[in-house]
Amino acid sequence: MRVILVERLAPGEQSRLNELQALAETLNYEVVGTLQQVRNPDPAYQIGKGKAKELAELVKATGAEMVVFRNQLTPSQAHKLSRLVGVEVVDRFQIVLEIFAMRAGSPEAKLQIEYARLKYELPKIREQIKALLSAEQPGFRGGGEYEVNVRYDMVKRRLATLRKKLKSIEKTREERRKFRRKRGFKLVALAGYTNSGKSTLLNALTDANAEVDDMYFTTLMPRTRALKASKMILLTDTVGFIDDLPPWLFEAFKATLEEIYLADLVVLMVDASDSVPEIIRKLRTSQKILAEYSVKTITALNKIDLITKEDLERKMEVLHSMTSTLVPISAVRGTNLNVLLESIRAHT
Repeated sequence: MRVILVERLAPGEQSRLNELQALAETLNYEVVGTLQQVRNPDPAYQIGKGKAKELAELVKATGAEMVVFRNQLTPSQAHKLSRLVGVEVVDRFQIVLEIFAMRAGSPEAKLQIEYARLKYELPKIREQIKALLSAEQPGFRGGGEYEVNVRYDMVKRRLATLRKKLKSIEKTREERRKFRRKRGFKLVALAGYTNSGKSTLLNALTDANAEVDDMYFTTLMPRTRALKASKMILLTDTVGFIDDLPPWLFEAFKATLEEIYLADLVVLMVDASDSVPEIIRKLRTSQKILAEYSVKTITALNKIDLITKEDLERKMEVLHSMTSTLVPISAVRGTNLNVLLESIRAHT
């Protein structure tokens, strides 16, 4: 799939096209062009009308099959842009959902993905109904309007069914956690921005043998294993964070996120190989999500094998002002994992 990436930036805002490109490449999309504009959002096109016409020309010149916006689009904006440029136009939430669908392995993950997809689709169907109602229809009610209304009702019924099933999964997980606590186990959750190395650390500290790759959202469902160094401490790998995700997407992954807010301790993973502004942005995103759960947290600065000693010292100095307990590690090399284990024991 040949795609063009588009980003509208507020004045002074830092570009995140690199992250959008990484998301696109996770789906094996070929990025054939990019477009940026600094301005306040346009109600009709998100970007300005002139820039939207420039986008249409770029689509034609590159033979792109899809346009992906980094900014969240309203259903109306996506519809108008698609008509103007001649190909499908989506935002990064659609890309995230596609990645989730690709990664979903367990029945629980598949249910969560379906729920998220339908929640995403519902406003679009409402927009279709609105468009059909505003257009002239033959007779009392046009056939198109009737079909869209039927689809809307079907989606709402399916969402209600999925909510019940996900609630049941939630209850089962809660019973499992209670059983573990009765037996004296401590629960530690790995959290952090996507691709920060959580699954690699889980493998290093347990016998998990979890899938690891250099792509986003490898882990969708929680995976719990006992620490090799302390069998009474259970370590859980959780879904990676990403900023600016809408509440409905977090609602879909409530069962996964519960592993975080019901844990005795959260190890918050940070990627040391990122630039300082990226580290700060990702850490703030993660801390904002964790702030909702009032959990005890320690921070692991991972991938220190990819940076110089001087760079590490500079980044440690910056992070010390943002987090109370900070442990520099390399999960892939095993560096300082004994120090991290001591910190985990001390805080559980």
